[in-house]
Amino acid sequence: MTATSTTTSPSLSSNSTPNISASDAVLHLSSATHIDAPSQDVWNALIDTSTWPTWNTFVPRVTIREQPNTPDASADSLSPILQKGTKMTFHVHMYPSSTKPQKVNDTQLTVIEFEPPNPGAKKPGRIVWASDPDAKGGFPASLLTAERVHEIVEVEVPGKDGQMRWGTEVRNWEAQVGYLVYIVRWMFGGRLKENFEIWVRDLKGYVEGKSPGA
Repeated sequence: MTATSTTTSPSLSSNSTPNISASDAVLHLSSATHIDAPSQDVWNALIDTSTWPTWNTFVPRVTIREQPNTPDASADSLSPILQKGTKMTFHVHMYPSSTKPQKVNDTQLTVIEFEPPNPGAKKPGRIVWASDPDAKGGFPASLLTAERVHEIVEVEVPGKDGQMRWGTEVRNWEAQVGYLVYIVRWMFGGRLKENFEIWVRDLKGYVEGKSPGA
């Protein structure tokens, strides 16, 4: 297994989300890492929220509120797998490394784009979730609108033995706009930047630990 370092790609800071231009963002966050595993393994871990308590210290729990085509299903019977139209609540730990009890912050979100990776066609995976202003506890769009993009890109890199092997680049970025975001940036901007790094570090460690030969 390779080291669990992460990088903040300078190019990601200029990336827009589907509905928010990077130039308009009051707060823009990003992180990226290389994972020594096939893109499908990375994608499967990212979209299966039942795995998150195992690896995601920033968002260790997700409540799926609604799935497409099952509007009347009980919460207990809803699939934990993200798809386009999934409505969910992130139960966020703002201080993932802390062992002390901390307040859990609930964030209401919905998946607005969902494109699984297709390595054979050299097509990256892409999932986008956005704030859900219509959910109970959600913020009006004028106060806070956030969109987060994850891209899962399969790449070929040299291994320690000099042989080429397949790995995955994970890139994610988020743009936020709205009056409340100025307060979020002031109070939590640095904290959130670190948490974005923790997110990809945790994902890397989990997927590489499950990969054969790790």
